[in-house]
Amino acid sequence: MTYLDPAATVIGTPAWPLWLLRGLEAAVVFVVVYNLAVYLGGLRNPRPVPRTAPRARFAVLIPAHNEEAVIGPLIESLWRQEYPRHLYDVFVIADNCTDGTAAAARAAGARVWERFDHRRRGKQYAVAYALERIASLGRRYDAVVMFDADNLVQPNFLQVMNDHLAAGEKIIQAYVDAKNPDDSWVAAAFAFSFWMSNRWRLQARHNWGLCGALAGTGMCIAWEVLERVGWDVNTLTEDLEFSAKALLHGYVTTFARETRIYDEKVTGFVASCRQRVRWARGNVQVMLIHAPRLLWAGLRQLDPVKFEFVFDLTRPLHLVVTAAASLLNLVAGPALAQWGWIPLPEWPVRLTALFALAGPLLVLVLDRLPLRPYRFIPLLPLFQYSWIALVLWALLTPRNRQWVPTVHTRAVRLGELSR
Repeated sequence: MTYLDPAATVIGTPAWPLWLLRGLEAAVVFVVVYNLAVYLGGLRNPRPVPRTAPRARFAVLIPAHNEEAVIGPLIESLWRQEYPRHLYDVFVIADNCTDGTAAAARAAGARVWERFDHRRRGKQYAVAYALERIASLGRRYDAVVMFDADNLVQPNFLQVMNDHLAAGEKIIQAYVDAKNPDDSWVAAAFAFSFWMSNRWRLQARHNWGLCGALAGTGMCIAWEVLERVGWDVNTLTEDLEFSAKALLHGYVTTFARETRIYDEKVTGFVASCRQRVRWARGNVQVMLIHAPRLLWAGLRQLDPVKFEFVFDLTRPLHLVVTAAASLLNLVAGPALAQWGWIPLPEWPVRLTALFALAGPLLVLVLDRLPLRPYRFIPLLPLFQYSWIALVLWALLTPRNRQWVPTVHTRAVRLGELSR
């Protein structure tokens, strides 16, 4: 076989397929190396912010849809905060509920607003409604903290948020833990994902001085940010979208590992797929809407944090590109060799596979996590690889904004958690 040049293009064969494949190879190598470099920042625990006297006044907001079974323990954990009772108020927005959520929240001592709008359904609308009502009360709040109705909250949560606000932070995400990681292999896989995200994504990015992302619950937003940025979010992942919009205004999302909230994870695989495809679709929506704006702002202002956040927003593309390159390597490598294609180097794939195994084990040691859920770790690859199909479907259906609520039933209390 005769070749035209060192690029090894076959005579009569167009050069563009070869360069396209090599571009794919380079993209995969860059993604792997960059992500592993970011993960290194997660090895170090950030220095806790100084403890300050309680000063910030909080509006605690809980959007809830048919959460009668679980909302009581959450409100109970909020009343047990190690923070002056006169410095926070608890508000529940019962959104299109058909059960006793409102009555259960009132019985637990929260102030409740009921909202019925079957056309504008979803958390983003409930939060917008509640923020308008809070603003109309005429009370001064320094920040809003938000929880999902199935959560449990550590007693030091508000004090930690007070300390971070006093340190100058404006948007703070707490550590999101699992309250039911033993319920099934799916719940354990979800717990692994969140434990990994806490350390290798949120904490790592915080340590590098990059912008993190809100996780939808356990988050604190200064009132001045809400006034400037607003809550005009329209995607399926309102938390990620708000972080992107706030960054356009110069507000960086930070991380507080000193406190945590406990979230109920779904236990069935089909339910997990529905939830994850909604998250993936929301990520794609935010990427399509806000990545170009952030990229332009980062280039115009020479702001590396904005520029880098664009790369983080394109994570769905990273997964698809890496999967496509690996599939080409496995299935069509020999056939493509006639074009002079050099197969994808093995070390990026091996490093990724090594981290997929070592990452959860390192988190187990570094964060002193419960050992029992790790009996399900042999099934973790099934959960991880299923992301490829879900993300691909999300990329193909970005306009679908259907919101499907997750059913919560795990009504445990904070003292009943095994840690």
